[in-house]
Amino acid sequence: MRDISKKELSLGVLLLLSSKALERLAFYLVMAILVQYMMDSLKLDEDKAGIFYSVFYGVIGFTSLFSGLLGDLRDRTKIVKVGFVLLTVMYLMFVFLPCISFVTVILLILLGLGIGLISPNIIVFLGNIYNEKENEVRGLSGFMLFSLAINIGALIAPLLSVFLKDNFGYNSIFILAFIFALVSLILFLKFKNQYNKLNLISEQKNNLESVTTKQLNTLILVSILSIAVLIRFVLNQKGLTLTMAETDYLQNGVDLNQTLNNIKEYISITVLLVSSVFVIRIKKLNWGTVFNLIMLGLVFSIIAFVSIASFTVLSQMVDGKNIFDQSYVLLIIAEALITPAILYSVYRTSPVKYKGLFQGVSYIVLVITNSLLFFGVSLYEKNNSMAFTVFTMILFIGILLIILLKKGVNQKLITTEKKGIKDDYKS
Repeated sequence: MRDISKKELSLGVLLLLSSKALERLAFYLVMAILVQYMMDSLKLDEDKAGIFYSVFYGVIGFTSLFSGLLGDLRDRTKIVKVGFVLLTVMYLMFVFLPCISFVTVILLILLGLGIGLISPNIIVFLGNIYNEKENEVRGLSGFMLFSLAINIGALIAPLLSVFLKDNFGYNSIFILAFIFALVSLILFLKFKNQYNKLNLISEQKNNLESVTTKQLNTLILVSILSIAVLIRFVLNQKGLTLTMAETDYLQNGVDLNQTLNNIKEYISITVLLVSSVFVIRIKKLNWGTVFNLIMLGLVFSIIAFVSIASFTVLSQMVDGKNIFDQSYVLLIIAEALITPAILYSVYRTSPVKYKGLFQGVSYIVLVITNSLLFFGVSLYEKNNSMAFTVFTMILFIGILLIILLKKGVNQKLITTEKKGIKDDYKS
């Protein structure tokens, strides 16, 4: 099998990430004003507009659960093209169709369907193009750049959206979203043409993985998904329990999500950019690099939660608000390191024929951890500092499990290497 050249790889990744970045830019443009748009144009109250918004996100989530598997079983490129066409047309339809509740709901459902068809399958395309064989680890930088592309959209879009609304009205936002989505579709079609020229393992009819590689991948996949539940449960507290604590601990507490909203994307982008450059410069990546990245993120998280758990003592030495701001920043850094590493690990260790399915499973993990937020709040309401101590202990367990996984993977790789040497000697 011919190896993919650096030029082919770079072009494919550039086209795909550019397409994803513009799709996210269009998405965040509309999301920034969607609830307000429904309240102004449909004369809905905030609660009903929130219900419409929830329906839209529910459709994205439900579709994302199954569209990856659909991509495994059918033509993945056609499924993504259908998704792009749907969302492109729906953005434009907001301009021309009447502002009626029923019509808007239909538009939102079709728009959510389009986004759900794209999301997990784009990740599979990104991983596939690295064409990793057996125990190769090469695609981590691509997944970091993927997260970077998403964060750039999240940074630019809200500011641009507010400017357009204030100066040109809502239709200008939908028109620009349509243009971004259309260009995104065009870039994906160019990527598809490039992708079809490559001789990829993932597109082979037969599964080329050895038994030992499958066993190793299964160990990593099951372990990472299990550890991800613990990590995501704790990191998700950033958006709820941490904000509650700041309000309780500080007089005139301010929502941290609002306070740091203007800088959190800059932080994420900087961390992702530096990390991806660092990873690209490493001559030979291995699973140890991936696991170390997750552990580094966990260390930042632990420092953040220990700081909040020790608030009573620390606030006597430094400004209490600084403790919360700095903890929040550390958690943003942690997420920027951990998220792409886990996303890559799930892709890389999924069975060749069912990579899309396990992207859906990964999304289920996210849903489960979001549903457990109430447990964190319950802990906090019983004992403030104890809750953050428990969160810290969970993160320490995460580090311990990563260390054990790293050790187990190293042992399996050594055993596989020795077995290969023996087989070569016999032959």
